[in-house]
Amino acid sequence: MPAWNSQRFLLVGKRKGIDETILKNAVDTAERTLQQPLPGPPILTLGHLAHQTGINVGYLRGLVARDGEDPYRQFIIRKRPIQGEPPRFRFIAIPETKLMAVQKWVAHEILRDAPYHQASMAYAPGQKLVDAAARHCGAKWQVKIDVRDFFESITEMDAYRVFLERGYQPLVALELARICTRLRDDHRDSNGWRSNRWRANTRRSNDVGPYWEKYMGSLPQGAPTSPMLANLAVRPLDEAIAEIAKQFSVRYTRYADDLVFSSTNKSFGRTRATQLVGCIYGVLGAHGLTPNTAKTVITPPGARKLVLGLLVDGTRPKLSRDFRGTLRMHLHYIAHPKVGPISHAKKRGFSSVEGLRQHLLGLIAFASQIDPYYADSCRTKLNSVVWPL
Repeated sequence: MPAWNSQRFLLVGKRKGIDETILKNAVDTAERTLQQPLPGPPILTLGHLAHQTGINVGYLRGLVARDGEDPYRQFIIRKRPIQGEPPRFRFIAIPETKLMAVQKWVAHEILRDAPYHQASMAYAPGQKLVDAAARHCGAKWQVKIDVRDFFESITEMDAYRVFLERGYQPLVALELARICTRLRDDHRDSNGWRSNRWRANTRRSNDVGPYWEKYMGSLPQGAPTSPMLANLAVRPLDEAIAEIAKQFSVRYTRYADDLVFSSTNKSFGRTRATQLVGCIYGVLGAHGLTPNTAKTVITPPGARKLVLGLLVDGTRPKLSRDFRGTLRMHLHYIAHPKVGPISHAKKRGFSSVEGLRQHLLGLIAFASQIDPYYADSCRTKLNSVVWPL
């Protein structure tokens, strides 16, 4: 995409007879965006975004106004089991083709190079899961805290603030936030339409109209923009937690919704660890997030320590025996002539065969960061399975 050039913009605009005041205002708007650290491209209007992405402006306006059916396809992936708890599931919402194209453009052009907090180890350029785990190798004490419904807790207001901070004018920031968020299912009627007074209106594609909406959207887990928006939206949270970590003399990393703290001091103690947990719970609540208290773990010296599913007891992260055993079990049964993907998915509680396949692809991608040769052998076995259409 050609870089913005104010002089060229003014010259072409004057040749086309556009009022100089309008041209100057447009240039001022663009310059505010370009003044930000590692800026994205200027976007003057929704029509300008349509031109940049090659997507019809009427379609974009419908997304912003929340008109029509839900543009996401939702399926369920089973989460890794926790002993003593019922099966848990992750709801993935995949945007339709045109929306996916717009969101990929926003993620690549606007969000990819935005500055993240150094404690944020997920979804940032150059960051790997294994790097997040490696920071905690050799720890004596470890504290892990999980955030409940992380992506769904980031609202379109949070996304709006992110785009404002990236230098976009308020209307464009709202439009970008709407394009990157989704109304929850309980905010739609049985036909998938949003429930408010604007749905019944018939508007021309070039009629801006008000963007009034009764409900506020949130980040859909499955949209290409959601991980980066979440990281940027919780930067103030990372700053607050990093300050607490400094006060407790512990290391801190956040990988999406997984917060990990560790200390190499053997005398750190359970009392101190419990105090740390209380402080983190407080700052999470102050930022509109809720800890999953059932998944908070304090691990003392001598006990096995895991970070993001990796063993960190030694000098470098390793795949756990449990992980290898689980993946081996799945691959065995989906390839077994008397079981296969359909029966195995049903028995293991997956809502669909596709959900099982995506789960296994995720496990193999996870393994590839730690042990590429092992991951390649698992991928070969997975690809040899005949999956139903």
